[in-house]
Amino acid sequence: MAKIDISRYVEMIQAEINIVSATFREKGANRFGRALALGLSLPCAAYLLAYAPANRKLSSLDSVLAMARTTAERADTYKELKDRLSAVYTQLPPPKDRGNWLSDTVKEALRSEGIVPTQFKPPQEEESSGVVVQNLTIVMSVKFAEMMSFLARLEATKPLVQVTSLDLSKKEEPQLGRNDVNCSVSTIILTERY
Repeated sequence: MAKIDISRYVEMIQAEINIVSATFREKGANRFGRALALGLSLPCAAYLLAYAPANRKLSSLDSVLAMARTTAERADTYKELKDRLSAVYTQLPPPKDRGNWLSDTVKEALRSEGIVPTQFKPPQEEESSGVVVQNLTIVMSVKFAEMMSFLARLEATKPLVQVTSLDLSKKEEPQLGRNDVNCSVSTIILTERY
């Protein structure tokens, strides 16, 4: 790589400055007044008329673009959260079916398995801040395989039904092979949807 001799360039610039200052002293500053005014006003006019408006517009477009990027990012996040919330809504019973949905679903599952319960208590509700939790208790006497099939059918139900407790006790004679089952099921109903 070639070495650059800066001192030579500095001497050339000093020589030019000396020539300009000597010419100003000899001829006077009045003689160059118009040329200096025109020379200084052209860059100022170019800055004020061309560069400054374009720079303001560019700054404005930059802020609009930044806002658009932020909005796009937020829109993606919003869509993802809305999809997740919709997925939750599809797994829960609709608020309009609040009255009989749980008992009808459990009755249908019992009927499909051919089980007749010995006791079927109506749903009890606990409500707090837009959420209703319904609990229902069933007492039945069934074979183990019937109970497992019933529970599998119940938990596969969409909207969601959850078995919250299950008490199983083996029956003594005269009904060998049968079990006393006390089962509680529940579901959640959202009364306020977003």
